[in-house]
Amino acid sequence: MAARKIKSFISETEEAPVEPIEFELVKGETFEAYGEVSGAITLEFIAATSGENSAETAKGILDYLKSSMDEENFKRFDAIIKSPKHRIKIEKLSEIVAFLIEERASRPTEAS
Repeated sequence: MAARKIKSFISETEEAPVEPIEFELVKGETFEAYGEVSGAITLEFIAATSGENSAETAKGILDYLKSSMDEENFKRFDAIIKSPKHRIKIEKLSEIVAFLIEERASRPTEAS
């Protein structure tokens, strides 16, 4: 019996770190988001925001933002977006998600 050929899907991204994406939310508060997130996180975001269920869309946006940052950055981010002092609007959170997706999509997927 002939040996079956195995297709390899091993990711090479673990070898080359990707520069973080930086953004400012309020004056003097900058955050670092991961330069890349897994495809599964992006698919979950698309699934959650593709329907007409506003609760799922809201959860999808928050989950994507949480998955986009390490614990320290997200903890500060979360405190600001929930603060009555700053009153961050839903539209601003959506703009941040769009910015992160755009930045990640414009980065090369393979080393030159």
